[in-house]
Amino acid sequence: MLRLSLPLALILGLASAAQAQTMLSERVTLAHGTFSSGGGLTIATELRRTADGGTALCGVWSESESQSSYTIGKARESVRLATVYVDGRRIAQNLGALPQVAPRLDYAGAPARCIGTNLAWQAGRVPEVFMPRRQVSRSNGGGSDPDIDFRQTGSGAMSAALEVIPFLSRNSRTVPLSEAVQVVQGRYSSGGGLRLAAELRSVDGRAHLCGVWSDLPGQDAHTEDLGREMLRRSRVTLGGQEIASDLANLRRVSPRRAYGGTQATCLDLNQPWQAERARAPLTLHLPETVVYRSTTPKGQQLIRFGS
Repeated sequence: MLRLSLPLALILGLASAAQAQTMLSERVTLAHGTFSSGGGLTIATELRRTADGGTALCGVWSESESQSSYTIGKARESVRLATVYVDGRRIAQNLGALPQVAPRLDYAGAPARCIGTNLAWQAGRVPEVFMPRRQVSRSNGGGSDPDIDFRQTGSGAMSAALEVIPFLSRNSRTVPLSEAVQVVQGRYSSGGGLRLAAELRSVDGRAHLCGVWSDLPGQDAHTEDLGREMLRRSRVTLGGQEIASDLANLRRVSPRRAYGGTQATCLDLNQPWQAERARAPLTLHLPETVVYRSTTPKGQQLIRFGS
């Protein structure tokens, strides 16, 4: 009776219960798809050598947290319709067996699953994932359903449908920023960046962080939807003590040289206003992080964000 080693049995996925869970490496390859209504999906894959010299396809997929009600549940259908090629040869189709994970900037280290292929191993090969263009929703001529299609483009799972700002976490009104507002900016290594302007203000006797942010020109398709994600990872310190984090609910405005007088939204810090604290140094901290990593037949592309 032929017996397979445990590692080989796992990576080949001989049965659904035995499919391997492994971590994707830094050679991960990304494929993005976007709905015309906003939101999308990302499939992250890579090739691994099996114990018998074959090739396994390992990967995960994720979809946007924010998307139209018409596209909820539609991403999985596109994953099932996906086809994978290596050097022009089809090696897999229907990636529905891959696990779904929360959307992330860098898929290196994501917990993936591997499926077997009939491709002999050759170092340096890169999988290319193709997702067919399709219509998700069709207008019925007078009905309420919109025309929505799906295409392999955009920033995938990091793109959002609408910029919805919860009113429960900020003041519903805006206030003009002072001329002394603190301004900090970060840059993507591929071009463009983000600028954040904020200050402490008293609103109805309570301490608020009021501010705005702008995308800076020069971004490409991989970074143009990442502004709010960078703000989610940002924080604010006052006199060295952290007073706020996750600034994604601040108002987005067009870039400008000076932000004094700009109408800003305010985040309630859940503290009474103390004028003496406002005189302590306020510091805005943007993240230092990898925002995009993908290996293609032409090589690896790595984009970082930092101040």
